[in-house]
Amino acid sequence: MIPEAVIDEIRSRVDIVAVIGRHMELKRSGRTWKGCCVFHGERTASFHVYPEDRHFKCYGCGEYGDVFKFLQKLQGREFPEIVRALASEVGVEIPEREEDSAEQRRRREERAEVLAACAAAARYFAARLASAHGEVGRAYLASRGLTGETVERFRLGLASTAWDDLTARLAPKGVTEGALDKAGLVAHREGGGRYDRFRARLMVPISGLDGEVIGFGGRVLPGAPDKLAKYINSPESVLYKKSKVLYGIDLAREHIRRTRQAVLVEGYFDVIGLHQAGVKNAVAVCGTALTPEHVELLKRCDCREVVLLFDGDPAGQAAPARAAQALLPSGVTGKVALLPTAGGKVDPDEFARSQGLSALEALVAAAPPLTEFLLERAVRVHCGEAPAAAPMESKLAAFRELKPFLGLVPAGLARTFFEERVAKRLDVSPAALAAEVEAGGAAAEVSSRPHQLTPPEPAPAPRARPAAPAARGALWGPAVDALGLLASFPQLAALAREEHLLALFEAGPLEALVRELLEGALPAEALPERLAPHLQPKDVAHVRDLLGPARPATEAAERALREAILRARLAAVEQEHDRLTEAVKRAGTPAPADLATRQIATWRRLAELKKRLEKLERG
Repeated sequence: MIPEAVIDEIRSRVDIVAVIGRHMELKRSGRTWKGCCVFHGERTASFHVYPEDRHFKCYGCGEYGDVFKFLQKLQGREFPEIVRALASEVGVEIPEREEDSAEQRRRREERAEVLAACAAAARYFAARLASAHGEVGRAYLASRGLTGETVERFRLGLASTAWDDLTARLAPKGVTEGALDKAGLVAHREGGGRYDRFRARLMVPISGLDGEVIGFGGRVLPGAPDKLAKYINSPESVLYKKSKVLYGIDLAREHIRRTRQAVLVEGYFDVIGLHQAGVKNAVAVCGTALTPEHVELLKRCDCREVVLLFDGDPAGQAAPARAAQALLPSGVTGKVALLPTAGGKVDPDEFARSQGLSALEALVAAAPPLTEFLLERAVRVHCGEAPAAAPMESKLAAFRELKPFLGLVPAGLARTFFEERVAKRLDVSPAALAAEVEAGGAAAEVSSRPHQLTPPEPAPAPRARPAAPAARGALWGPAVDALGLLASFPQLAALAREEHLLALFEAGPLEALVRELLEGALPAEALPERLAPHLQPKDVAHVRDLLGPARPATEAAERALREAILRARLAAVEQEHDRLTEAVKRAGTPAPADLATRQIATWRRLAELKKRLEKLERG
């Protein structure tokens, strides 16, 4: 705990008007200052700051508190973090707490070190883009219609073509190679040493809620070789967790707060282009599906509605089903706005440029609710244009596709309305449908094949509970890595069998492919093409990047393959354990013996796999 006397000292030294004035316009009104509240949309100022008493009060929404409460509410940061930041500003030293362990102090220092490295890198990348070296990058950004003001606002930059440019440039500024490593800005060579992870790429800084840079995305420049992945992202670090970060959230948060709505797109440049066009509540995921943590982050910004603005192609039509797994249980309303495809595929920022802001706003305003989109898509796929007249088998297929989503909606009016709408559309009894969902709802079903791995799209298979987005991503990514590594080093097939790679894919669409890999019957160069029907393009590109010419298996390759399989198995068992835990809760006390026994068994497998991973990581 930070001593109360120290907190009081910081509060007394901080100019509350100056701090709040950084985030909203304040005007003097007698002995107070007032402005339009940042916590709710209003046109008449009802937010007052009382400098003598060092507090604020909004008479419109009721928010009240001191400078710490204001920043906590606005930025979504923890109280100690806010206190330490303000202490640094006003020169108050916070004594080290006796109960702080050396590990806690080390973590704080590491976070500060990584933040400093990311900030320095962002400044350098931006300066390089603005220099004579950045001509090609500036031309590309101009071709996308981005203004200099937008480029500056989003702190876009450029990475050099050299292998060690960043290290050399930042060393004189006190940024060590170790700090760059912890920030994910350099990568390790197999034979030793490090090199810049981002080279010859447009750099997109990724910030947290507070606006501090915590990671980067890098896009290839025009004319780059096809073998290069179009986008690469920072690896996860002490600061950057892609399942918890939304690109653009720092710039969008106040607009989300005012409108109670966020527009979710899939790409960094979609966010940038939409903000420039006037859609300032746009955010994007960072190379992953929407997760419950993402939704919680939006809720911290008082978001009540998320509009999924996706391409209208088949991949875009499948994407809302994945986002539904995080949105439906959260209480946040979802809507789906698909871009028209009549004139060819178009990205959100391209649509905003070509059709104008009013057309985009109309598209968003007309977006159907997420549940309605899921219903109509399932009906169209399985029952055609006349679902009431469709055969029973077709109605059952539509219901099986919708059942996982019905089970994800919390019990109550929302689920009842959804069930009634599905029943009416399929022309079945609402009571029978509700009973079927309650008896075997997707949220409680326990798969008899917990280790089966199926690609993240299309929609969930019949009677299978959809994995939580974070868990599914944790399983799918390492498993894809394992396939690429096995194709590159076929002599490691015995190791893959030993680690039960095949068990992850049994009875799934990739089982035959994995068997071919294990038998050495699939050439490495054929793998991306064989995976293409089952993976998203970025995943196929990732596999292609993993592949290389035939070469002897090194100790590093063995370690990487073993770790990838172990991580995929760990995620699979975590999914099974979560499902069993939920099933035990729903079963009541006492739980059926078979459920309890299986839950204990999965817990033991989790402990064993975690222990093996920790041992592997320690070397």
